[in-house]
Amino acid sequence: MIEFIPQLVVNGIVLGSIYVLVALGLTLIFGIIDVVNFAHGEFYMIGAFVAFLCVSSLGLPYPLAILATAVIVGVFGLITERVIIRSLRKRNPHPINYVLVTVGLSTFLLYGVNFIFGPDLRRIPSPYMKQVIHYANVYLTTQRLLVVLVAFLLVALLAYFVKYSSLGNQMRATAQNYEAARIVGVNTDRVFASTFLIGSMLAGIAGALVGAMFVTEPAMGIHIIVKAFIVVIVGGMGSITGSIVAGLGLGLLETLAGAVMPAEFLDIIGFSIMILVLLTKPTGIFGSGGGARA
Repeated sequence: MIEFIPQLVVNGIVLGSIYVLVALGLTLIFGIIDVVNFAHGEFYMIGAFVAFLCVSSLGLPYPLAILATAVIVGVFGLITERVIIRSLRKRNPHPINYVLVTVGLSTFLLYGVNFIFGPDLRRIPSPYMKQVIHYANVYLTTQRLLVVLVAFLLVALLAYFVKYSSLGNQMRATAQNYEAARIVGVNTDRVFASTFLIGSMLAGIAGALVGAMFVTEPAMGIHIIVKAFIVVIVGGMGSITGSIVAGLGLGLLETLAGAVMPAEFLDIIGFSIMILVLLTKPTGIFGSGGGARA
């Protein structure tokens, strides 16, 4: 059993990196816009389908397909914010309205993609799935290594952008006090649109990476969004650091537990941790009551 631990740890880091990519977009949107986007899992699913079409139908190399997916899903998120979220915000709605709208959008995208492409399972062709790295007792496909590297790169870029760029400072100001940010001249519409753009891009990239590792199908966003919500709640709503720590932690715990527990019981781990955190620290481990924090 001990000799398998390094392999399990590596697999856990890969799984945790996927959780981090999806959860980051979710927590960024909530922390700045104060909207819980229940359609975020479908953005992830659309990213996988876009990457699949780019490689299979357009013949783009897989790395270019990932970049194209980031742009396309980001633009889709931008349109979603301007057409749906912004229109609703101008009416000063009750927060539950955002939940209903995004749940409706999630359902529409799920059944829409299922109607267009069917429920068949697909896999994004990636040359990195056939390349295997072997070191000691650890085996790792280049595709899985790519997931980890892309996740860490995007986390570093996002943290730098939020903390040091002009738009990032405006995002943090808007998250801390929306009305005060408007008074001092921050273009909050631009901030909200940029936030949705970045969050959607992260979900799309995650879908493009995972769709090559596993399968691409219309319902693939349902499972991942549940795990993303667990990560965001445990780490702290709006906390980037919390999403990173909780995402990697959950991935490691599930993988290590999978060596001794039946697969059908693994979901208990995340929900148990979430319940425990909510009972002891309702704002999450790194939460402090609002605002996007690096």
